[in-house]
Amino acid sequence: MNTTLTMVSIFTTMFAVLGVASMSLTPVKTSQKIGLFSTNPSKASGEIFSLVCSAAWILAVVVVIALQLFEAWGPWEYMTFCVTCAVPYVLYPLIKPFQSDMFPYNRYHAAVPVPLSERYITKANVWIAIFSFIGNYWYTHYFYHVLKADYSFPAHRLNDVPICLYFMTHAYFMFYHVLSNVAIRAVRTRYMPGTNRFVFECIMISVMSYSTAFMESLTICGFPYYRFEDRHMAYTVGSAFYSIYFLASFPMFLRVDEDQNRKFTLFQTINEALASSMLVLCILDFVRLYLNVPLFRDH
Repeated sequence: MNTTLTMVSIFTTMFAVLGVASMSLTPVKTSQKIGLFSTNPSKASGEIFSLVCSAAWILAVVVVIALQLFEAWGPWEYMTFCVTCAVPYVLYPLIKPFQSDMFPYNRYHAAVPVPLSERYITKANVWIAIFSFIGNYWYTHYFYHVLKADYSFPAHRLNDVPICLYFMTHAYFMFYHVLSNVAIRAVRTRYMPGTNRFVFECIMISVMSYSTAFMESLTICGFPYYRFEDRHMAYTVGSAFYSIYFLASFPMFLRVDEDQNRKFTLFQTINEALASSMLVLCILDFVRLYLNVPLFRDH
């Protein structure tokens, strides 16, 4: 089966539908610039920082794959690399808080950081950490069973999933979700609210979700130790399966501190991350039941 032709057909159809839906949108009549980053300074700083971090680890991954450095790696080398990619998202803001996360100077006190639990970057890291952990611990087994996927590189494991991937997923998902924030926000600031915009948003999130899933599958093909029984099925059906993660997470993650006047508490952030994770788990299992695939496999 011609995988390239199939994928071209899928993407042509998706973007055609998105294009048709965009024709019904009504632009906002204002001279205000399209909002890409949040009007909440703490969130805007966190999003920009996340993009900078993402550029660094993406470059590192490109070098590792291109030079095949992983061929000489054992469990600890994989762990070190993945932790190094994820830790800056958490550690740097702790050491050097963003200017937007500082109380202003006054004549009595020097500038001091906003409490950790009130900073957007803290909430973003907690949200993604929860979603990434549940995704690896639970969702990966749906790839094992439904798509016959397998990780064969040497690694320390938790629930038969390489522990290093729990960290690497954090880096990947921080990047994906900042991009989705920017895209959804651009639509909401450029077009008038209403049914047409809601429908367009749903279609756009679906297209982004599938595209994100496919591009990750495609770019990781240079890593030979993540294998599928059927590569064609992995690209076509597997991308749809993986996109379920983002159908729920993209719009839900955007909600965190998007309204500067109604910021999330850390507890609310945790609740929403857990709720989103449960929604994804239910949908994945509904698909598994529809395909009549056993929940467990023989070892």
